[in-house]
Amino acid sequence: MIRIFIGCSANDEDLEFQAVVHYSLERHASQPLDITWMRLSRDPQSFWYSDPQAKRGWCTTNWATPFSALRWGIPAACNFEGKAIYMDLDMIAKADIAELWNHDVPAGYAMVSRPDAICVTLYDCARMREVLPPIDEIKKRPGYYRMVRDNVVRRPGVIKRYTGNWNCLDMRREGQGEYADVNDPDIKILHFTEIPTQPHLPYAVNRLAQDGRKHWYRKQAIRPHHRKDAVAYFDRELQGALTSGYPLERYRNPTPFGDYGR
Repeated sequence: MIRIFIGCSANDEDLEFQAVVHYSLERHASQPLDITWMRLSRDPQSFWYSDPQAKRGWCTTNWATPFSALRWGIPAACNFEGKAIYMDLDMIAKADIAELWNHDVPAGYAMVSRPDAICVTLYDCARMREVLPPIDEIKKRPGYYRMVRDNVVRRPGVIKRYTGNWNCLDMRREGQGEYADVNDPDIKILHFTEIPTQPHLPYAVNRLAQDGRKHWYRKQAIRPHHRKDAVAYFDRELQGALTSGYPLERYRNPTPFGDYGR
């Protein structure tokens, strides 16, 4: 079983991308998947418990998203046993995630990732215990996500570079330029990184408005992504998901979180 943790919002802002990333992962997977939608919870029994107003659980101060620091809790959530994959939400899988799951983790390394962009990472959970601060410290310190990230990225011998482009940032090649075709087989996972250009936002904002709610992101106005072919690919994947047993209702949070306290 491939264990995957996907960071997402807790007030139903991401239902469209949840459907797409789930559908795309399952569609290409050669092994069974165990997906955890990693989101803040008001339940004190949850590992992801947070009450920002009462200063309990996960401290969300200065987080860029409603799930920014949760990735550093994955090894502890797995009792520092086995492997786990972390993924951002705003992604489309275009290859078999089993390739990454079965990737070699050399002796001494704790992560298989792209050191300059760790939004898709395979963790060796036991080895991560030696890399990360105690989980209570990660949860409680404001803005600690970036400090942990910088320490991990700069520490030699922690991150093994994976084979293949498992984190293609907005159609960019890792060297120079962009891929000419969204169907280029070198793209393992397509990642829409700039929030105001993410292709699910027009759907999500309209859906939330009909429910009398707003999306958490309000810093910039929504604008089109510069690659129309990538947006069209998302639209096709969304329709494929909706007609293949991945309806939006499947991903609703039965107990929305409320104010993220960011």
